[in-house]
Amino acid sequence: MTYTVTIQLSETTFEQLKRAAELSRKPVDEIVESSLAHSLPPLLEDIPTAYQPDVYPLLEMSDAELLQEALRRFPAERWTEYEALLDRKRQAGLAAQEQTRLEALRREADILTFRKGYAAVLLKRRGYRSPSLEELSLAS
Repeated sequence: MTYTVTIQLSETTFEQLKRAAELSRKPVDEIVESSLAHSLPPLLEDIPTAYQPDVYPLLEMSDAELLQEALRRFPAERWTEYEALLDRKRQAGLAAQEQTRLEALRREADILTFRKGYAAVLLKRRGYRSPSLEELSLAS
């Protein structure tokens, strides 16, 4: 199903759109649809409901804030604690307090992962390129 939408464009934007259509030998409406599809942010519905409130604020962030978010790392001391709790759980089980702590650390790691991923997608949609593995390792 397709829809028809009427929009108002400045003369400059329309001329750019018309020229892009001519150069690509595609209809103007195809250029508009493709441009919109690549510039709209990904839907939060693609993220599990429990994590949406943690990710939603990224839509309001500046490019610099998103870049900082995309480069965030899980603190080493909490990662060490998380891995130790997982090992203990596998070997002997956990006390209720330890299980609660493990679940809290996992949620924290999950939130960080979703936020980093969403920030990277938003930056890409805003025209930024993804950092190389080398650049990511230098950021740590």
